[in-house]
Amino acid sequence: MFFHHVVLVAVALLPHVVTAHTFSVDSSNARHSTDSLRVIQANQVVVTGTRNEIRLKDSPVRVEVVGKERIANTAMAHLGDVLKEQTGLMLTGTVRNGIQMNGLGPDYTLILIDGQPVIGRVAGVLDLTRLSIGNVERIEIVKGPMSSMYGSEALGGVINIIIKRPDNGLHGSALAQYVSRGPAEARAELGYGSDSLELSGFLNYKQQAPFSLLSDNQRIPYAGYEDATAQAKLQWRFSKGWKLTSWLRGFQSASNGTFIESVAGQIAQNSGSVEQSDLSSTTSIEYALGRARLNMTAYGSVYNERYNFDTIQGDAGSIDDLRRRIGRLYAQYDVSFNVSNRLMVGGEFIYDDISGSRYRDSIGSTPLYRTGVAFAQWEGLPTSWISYVLSCRYDDNSVFGSALSPRFSLLWKPNHHVRASTSIGSGFKAPDFRQLFVTFSNRLTGAGYDLLGAQRLGNTLVPERSLSYDVSLRYEDGHRELSSSTALLYNAEVRAFRNDLENLIEFYYVRSINGRDVYSYRNVAQAYTQGVEANITLALAHEPLGLFTISGGYQLLDAADVQVLNAIENGTAGYIDRALTRQQYKGLWGRSRNSGTLRLQYDTPDKRTSINLRIQFIGRFGDEALDKNGFVISNPPRKVLDRDDEYVAGYNVVNLSYTTTVDVGSQEIKLGAGIQNALDVVAPVRIPGLVGRQIYLQTSMQF
Repeated sequence: MFFHHVVLVAVALLPHVVTAHTFSVDSSNARHSTDSLRVIQANQVVVTGTRNEIRLKDSPVRVEVVGKERIANTAMAHLGDVLKEQTGLMLTGTVRNGIQMNGLGPDYTLILIDGQPVIGRVAGVLDLTRLSIGNVERIEIVKGPMSSMYGSEALGGVINIIIKRPDNGLHGSALAQYVSRGPAEARAELGYGSDSLELSGFLNYKQQAPFSLLSDNQRIPYAGYEDATAQAKLQWRFSKGWKLTSWLRGFQSASNGTFIESVAGQIAQNSGSVEQSDLSSTTSIEYALGRARLNMTAYGSVYNERYNFDTIQGDAGSIDDLRRRIGRLYAQYDVSFNVSNRLMVGGEFIYDDISGSRYRDSIGSTPLYRTGVAFAQWEGLPTSWISYVLSCRYDDNSVFGSALSPRFSLLWKPNHHVRASTSIGSGFKAPDFRQLFVTFSNRLTGAGYDLLGAQRLGNTLVPERSLSYDVSLRYEDGHRELSSSTALLYNAEVRAFRNDLENLIEFYYVRSINGRDVYSYRNVAQAYTQGVEANITLALAHEPLGLFTISGGYQLLDAADVQVLNAIENGTAGYIDRALTRQQYKGLWGRSRNSGTLRLQYDTPDKRTSINLRIQFIGRFGDEALDKNGFVISNPPRKVLDRDDEYVAGYNVVNLSYTTTVDVGSQEIKLGAGIQNALDVVAPVRIPGLVGRQIYLQTSMQF
């Protein structure tokens, strides 16, 4: 049964692949095992790219899948831990950890849980540490504008967290974990499944003690916190063709101590507390008859946040609170006319509002959005080797007006192994509540300023727009039998992308009032991001020794400000003593031109012991706080990256994990240990998320 075990592991580690619940084999030879692997890969289903279930191998919309097996045997505790180990995704943010995708910032990527949006962004960043991954079946990632299906906030892409469904019968699991300079964590799952009913529950609790780091002869404090997540999910097939799905999720967090904020290259500190809570729920009814299906969904979410700091923050005092609410009614009808064509049409209504000390009523009403949506999609399979998707969405918003977002994706399958896909799409991002309505005063030493939304100053903002192109070529399901006891499995992919962006909303200096700098937002910037990604995975299964897997990815990124390029071409960009040249200009701040990931893993033949080494390489990136030579153009004012001493040095994060399974009576217990950031990289001023070397211990069991 050796190959039965190792192929299951190989499937989990190969990119874009997760295992099916019903997979089993009786053969113990390599040929039958690799044949079974092809069946698993062919049947893998994704939903995010088209909002319909479709086989991954047949999806014209490129979808990356991170399965739960790839998350296992590590100290990953939240979504940010997972995403930072994926090619082309990088954590960014000076206060909270968001994700940079295709060279675009965190506020351009939509985060979903089972297709429903997660709210609670602060300064455009959704804190990924809020999102536990303990009950995750898989994470689906679509890079590039998906406004044609998901509207605003999906201009850069979509990340969809798919929650586990229980196997038949009653099953559960429990895990306990400790991380130095990190949280102690406990989580538990319980689920029951049958042909008609699925019930599952999940609990997660984390607690981290305060600590401090010494960097450049400066003691940097990190506040302690505790948080808890609970989720319950129901799926009931109560009659032929009818299905009810409902879930309820709650999150609560409390942090106390001294908090740090990296502003313009300086560390600002404040003492006090931060409380966060998030409650969301959804219920959907689905009816299927023949080739037609109707889904109706209601979703609501409330996010609350309160800061209570020692420093008085202007008129708001020491307490700064925020409440964000969203309500969503959604209907989708799809029908398959034959095996080759499927039509989907639908609409939704979204109510979205915000309140709190930063959004006090000074313009006559509480800031809110009301959005009506209509969308349509056609999926075609004209031949067995070509499939395509054409989708379009119309958004009509009460504040910023309307937006039309089309997208076309095409997949060419010349044979079983080769897949070539391309897409072109338009995306939009609406000005958010912060950019329109915020009133905020920061009084921290080293970070003092006032921030006013554009409408507070009587200015109008329009949605940002993007036109995106994406091309990929991949070789899938590669397999070679080297001997009767050895098999090699392999996948490879090369992808190129480009985003042309206009009307980007930028943060800008307005003027000084009573000796304080005032900032706001305006539509000015034009930019592009483009790049190439490459990924490869090799898995060698050897009967006497076990399974050896190596996977790696690399991204080359180019991102530039179009206004700066135009000024260079016109000869109007420069300093007092010289003109700026195209060779000297290195592109947008905060983007690494080179980045990559590498994972090496070994699994014993019985799958009871596993060792993996994971490396993230982040190349150097420009930091505007390090600018040495001021503005190169005055309208709009621009500082540019053009000197080696304006970069933050690149770094490597090395993680090592070891897990083994032991028998305690009739119960199997999994034990794990490892080192996170083994090279002890610490840079709190420029990269606050790196806290140096961490040791972790872990134990878990299933029943």
